[in-house]
Amino acid sequence: MADSGHFILAGGRVVTPEGVADGAVEVKDGWIVRAGNFSASRVRGVQVIELDGAWLLPGLVDLHTNDGVALLKKPDDPQWHVERLRQVSRAQAERGVTGLFLATLAAPLDQIRCYLEGMALFRERWRSERTGAEICGALVEGTFMNPDNCGAHNPEYIFRPDRRILDDLLETGALHLVNIAPEFGEASLELIEYAASRGVVVGAGHCKPTAEQLSRAVDRGLTYFIHLYNGPSGSNTKAFYGGGTLEGALRDDRLTVELIVDFVHVDRRVLRDTIARKQAQRVVAVSDGMFACDPPPGRFEINGIVGEIDSGAGCISVVGRRGRDGRITEIREPEAQTCDFNSLFGSTANMDTVFANTVQLLSCEMEGNFVRHHPALPLEEAVRQAALMCSTVPARVAGLDDGSVSRRVGTVREGWEADLVVAEIENVTGKVLFRPLEVYIAGQPMLSSGAVAGR
Repeated sequence: MADSGHFILAGGRVVTPEGVADGAVEVKDGWIVRAGNFSASRVRGVQVIELDGAWLLPGLVDLHTNDGVALLKKPDDPQWHVERLRQVSRAQAERGVTGLFLATLAAPLDQIRCYLEGMALFRERWRSERTGAEICGALVEGTFMNPDNCGAHNPEYIFRPDRRILDDLLETGALHLVNIAPEFGEASLELIEYAASRGVVVGAGHCKPTAEQLSRAVDRGLTYFIHLYNGPSGSNTKAFYGGGTLEGALRDDRLTVELIVDFVHVDRRVLRDTIARKQAQRVVAVSDGMFACDPPPGRFEINGIVGEIDSGAGCISVVGRRGRDGRITEIREPEAQTCDFNSLFGSTANMDTVFANTVQLLSCEMEGNFVRHHPALPLEEAVRQAALMCSTVPARVAGLDDGSVSRRVGTVREGWEADLVVAEIENVTGKVLFRPLEVYIAGQPMLSSGAVAGR
């Protein structure tokens, strides 16, 4: 009789950081024990699941997404968040996501702490009841940004670098990533260094340091840049201080950059130029989705910022702000049409869309802005690089690639946990379709649709 904790996924197109090859993956007790071109029929007493040429890739890891529903509700009970996170976890797994980090907006500190306490409770229960994607921890995004670059965040709840605030949130046990603007002198650098010493992964976003300031922040523990080009990110092409934020982020090979690949937040040509400059191993593709599941219809308000979902345009815009007098001031289009567009309130995308968009972006021949011509990559190479940016690199940035933080995921390789996606990937007249057939988290099937065997 076959052991349900020991099986082989055979006859698939296995995606590894090195390439794509026809092969198989053997899983035992939740771990990958073999991956490559071997004969599954020679392994006795093991269940063999035939993939019939489907793609087998690492589970998607969203380093930056949001649960706007929780931010809308503002519950003061951590247990409410536990139940809500169950829904988010399940919905994300159905999209091929095996791990995600949920961001907090600029908000009252007691609300953020309650959210993180609920997340810590959920994570504790998830370890023994894995019914969906792992919510790996929180990104505290809005608390220590530059208020001049607040975007869809309410500047009333933005604070200068403060160790006491960070310590209070660390007590919850759920804080894993934090955004710290580097431009507030030694106070920023000290908090970056302190956060890194406490095991927190430090990013910079919604900020505008000079390239030299950004480099000093990397020296002190800054790891990655949060949604480059959005927030917005400062740019300066003059010959002072090494240039601006954007210029420094692109040049510094120590720094990994996030890109929101929804084809709305960043123009496709800019995305392709940036990937060419940084290379896939220094890029994380994220959704920055505002609603992990169950988005509200039409308008909504979070912490005094009014957003509106435009399903047709595939975006969420900031359309109003509530003042201290309680009145909402509508944001109207200026009479002079310039390139100063309104702020976006996160995206409508999820990681299944981001992965498909990334493959599509790389597999198309196109013109860039600073690069005249980008060739179309073969589909297999486009999928390999997309898997790097949507799985392997975010896992590495978050410290999930070596098992030092918690689980070891993000790669299809012996010695990694079996967070895997079996999927159909097709390029139909220039549009890439990505459909998960089965999702495994630590070797446990999440969809159980029967679509893999005998599809």
